Amino acid sequence: MSEVYKRELVFVVTAIVAIVMILNFFFVIPGLSPVAEQLQAWALIIQLIAIAIGAANVMRVHSSLVQRRVQGRWLYSAWLIGLFAILTILGLINLATGTQNPFYQWVFDHVYVSLGTTLYAITGFYIFSAAYRAFRARTLDAAILLLAGCFVILTNAPIGEVIWSGIPVIGRWMLDYGQVPAMRTFLITGAFGLLAFGFRTLLGKETGFYGEVAE
Repeated sequence: MSEVYKRELVFVVTAIVAIVMILNFFFVIPGLSPVAEQLQAWALIIQLIAIAIGAANVMRVHSSLVQRRVQGRWLYSAWLIGLFAILTILGLINLATGTQNPFYQWVFDHVYVSLGTTLYAITGFYIFSAAYRAFRARTLDAAILLLAGCFVILTNAPIGEVIWSGIPVIGRWMLDYGQVPAMRTFLITGAFGLLAFGFRTLLGKETGFYGEVAE
């Protein structure tokens, strides 16, 4: 099978699936709903297969690091493999209860949640550093950003209302009439960009990604 044919086959399959799903979402066409449901079931199966392949690849990479005793990395890889094996065994033993297994729930609550909280706290220092660099009022735009940031911070902090009762009012106004329209503008712009990307993909204009898949 030639490379051109494989790429064209990917375009055709993608276009057919997209057209079926779009028609099923916007229109009521007899006999189309079962086809769309079947495609969704296939997509779920493919997604699960991709997750399994990804997990197997992670195990392959980290097993190689452990076997070669890569300095500074193999201990972390061994720790990852051990935890992966423990959680997989727990999931297979308790298929009926699933995540309701007490030990599994304990690991999630006291390990995963705690690590997530710690990671979020660490990123807070980077956010503070970035905010410090952004809020230096060297230009008019930076001064406006600094002023708005101060009002919003004091609005969320209890001390803001103590300093002046008008701070929460101004801060809330900035959030409702400054932040919300700006965020909606970004979302709408991103949605149009995604729509344009989808049409380009269906028309075969985005050849780079499919070319890599076909190779």
